[in-house]
Amino acid sequence: MDNNVSKFMKKTKPKKNLFISILSKLLVCFILVMLCLILMKKNDKFNKFMNDNVFKDYISFAYLNNLYNKYFGKILPSYKTEDTEAVFSEKLEYKDSSIYHDGYKLSVTNKYLVPIIESGIVVYSGDMDNYGKVIIIEGIDGVDIWYGNLDNVSVKLYDYVTKGSYLGDTLDDSLYLVFEKNQEYLKIDEYLKD
Repeated sequence: MDNNVSKFMKKTKPKKNLFISILSKLLVCFILVMLCLILMKKNDKFNKFMNDNVFKDYISFAYLNNLYNKYFGKILPSYKTEDTEAVFSEKLEYKDSSIYHDGYKLSVTNKYLVPIIESGIVVYSGDMDNYGKVIIIEGIDGVDIWYGNLDNVSVKLYDYVTKGSYLGDTLDDSLYLVFEKNQEYLKIDEYLKD
């Protein structure tokens, strides 16, 4: 009987640890939110700071997610059964660029394997006029990067993606890019630096 009890205890212990881990992280988040709300109610300077910098300005959720994961770890642990080191880790390469609507059209090789330019969260996946299939990634630096004219996309909405990893293929020999921050479009040379 003791052997069966120890087997049962070994099976239930990881579930208990997972529950405690998730509960403690949620409790920390709740306490931080409550502290912010109390400070906003009691301190006019903090209230003005929060209104000016959080409620009126653009919030980069990719940056907040990256910060949270750095200090607290992921809310739900991901169990990997095998080593999944990056096989695809590339930089963006193109022949030339030209202005195209709000962004740029890059000349690339046919069916080019598109690397992700900056780590962030996928905030849009779908078709757009003049751009074809588009993926928009909100970067941890607050810049939204639109990747257009894609095929065989490897990411889903709300995935956290890392710089240099594989995004998808181009439909032909063109890749459309748009760099947007605070509803302003950036020039390609301001953002892509070698």
